[in-house]
Amino acid sequence: MRASRVLHFMALGVMLAVGVEAATVDGTIRRNPDLKAGADADGRVLLYTPKPVQPGSTHSHFDNSALPNLLMEPGISSDLKSFRVDLTKHAMQDLGWQLGALNVKVNYSDSSGTGFKDPVLGDDRKVAFEAAAETWGVILGSSINVNVEARFRDLRCSEEGGTLASAGPRFVFIDFPGGTPGTWYPGPLAESVAGDNLSTADDPNAGAADIVVTFNSGIDEECLGAGSGFYYGLDSNAPAGRISFSTVALHELGHGLGFVGLVDSDTGDLFRRAPDIFTTLTYDTKKKKHWDEMTTTQRKKSAKRSRKVSFDGENTTRRAARVLKGKIVVEISEPEKLAGAYDVGTASFGPTPNKTGVSGELALVDDGSATPTFACQPILNGDDIAGKIAVIDRGDCFFVDKVKNAQNVGAVGVIIVHNESGPPPGLGGSDDSIVIPSVRVGKKDGKKIKRHLRRE
Repeated sequence: MRASRVLHFMALGVMLAVGVEAATVDGTIRRNPDLKAGADADGRVLLYTPKPVQPGSTHSHFDNSALPNLLMEPGISSDLKSFRVDLTKHAMQDLGWQLGALNVKVNYSDSSGTGFKDPVLGDDRKVAFEAAAETWGVILGSSINVNVEARFRDLRCSEEGGTLASAGPRFVFIDFPGGTPGTWYPGPLAESVAGDNLSTADDPNAGAADIVVTFNSGIDEECLGAGSGFYYGLDSNAPAGRISFSTVALHELGHGLGFVGLVDSDTGDLFRRAPDIFTTLTYDTKKKKHWDEMTTTQRKKSAKRSRKVSFDGENTTRRAARVLKGKIVVEISEPEKLAGAYDVGTASFGPTPNKTGVSGELALVDDGSATPTFACQPILNGDDIAGKIAVIDRGDCFFVDKVKNAQNVGAVGVIIVHNESGPPPGLGGSDDSIVIPSVRVGKKDGKKIKRHLRRE
């Protein structure tokens, strides 16, 4: 048996050539119940593999395209229900955890008067954290205690974003009784499988921390902006600008308990030249290989293959078919060479498309400006847009302004074309007067669509 310590884991328009013959493009914006949001074509849940790699937020998370939002996505969502571990429970089973009861013992290592020992917030922090620990304790089974060190420290944070918390196993183990030979396991999972306190081989203190969780002390100092901070209530009613502390704690404990891959996403290197159990279930849908079957170079490329990498766990895939909602897509029926379902980013404003959705011809807008497809000014070709789905390029103004300008001339829906490579992100903004659906397609897909719509 070998053991090793590990670190804590933590608008421009696209102009096309003149002279291309314009063609009719028929499409629909709708939720397709046969395609699951956040899953690949075979129903496996997608993992988060953004390009470029984002250290601390990459493949050890479910992709943020999942609906409903999942606990183990890289960003905590206000849509999450308190103390719901959703598909994470099933992923833990696939990794090797048994269901049952687990004793989680917490040690608060902050200095007097700080963090969990703060005279004002300390007790609320402890209650919320221990509630998250207890949630895992009634889900996972082990005869070995899991010891957790919890603390507050200064982590990266500004109004542009920041780290809420970081966590990971203090030890990983390989070649122990009950484990897959030649495969690394996070400490708590390995001890559960072995039925033995393996960490005492490296730390004779039987109560030594198996997991270290660090929270950002700047969050309650409004480092994310005025009015921001943690919410310590044990419900899902966090006020605007506040982040549910118990949900963050539940997420971080999930990493420490085993929802974490040890591959270096920047280099593709395996940890100490051997796969870990999470990596054996990490599957590249383009190469049709698990990461432990790949070369270092292949893993490095796969780690940036957005929405092409999935978690290949039988329990997780089976449960995802019941949990995940239908995927919102743009479906094109004509012309035949464009026919198919296109991935989209959804809007935070306007109605959410149902399975019927809105259908019509697609039409490219013209606002008369130097970049006429931006729709930042009132649209001039309203007769071409009325009753159709408007196609608009990203750039120069807010999304709500673009969509509102299309709505004002009678569009039934809007497709925004992204101006950067990669999967299309969502559309942010708020305007209660918008009553038509809008989505964003990727740059490559948008370019194909516009090639058929370009005016002569």
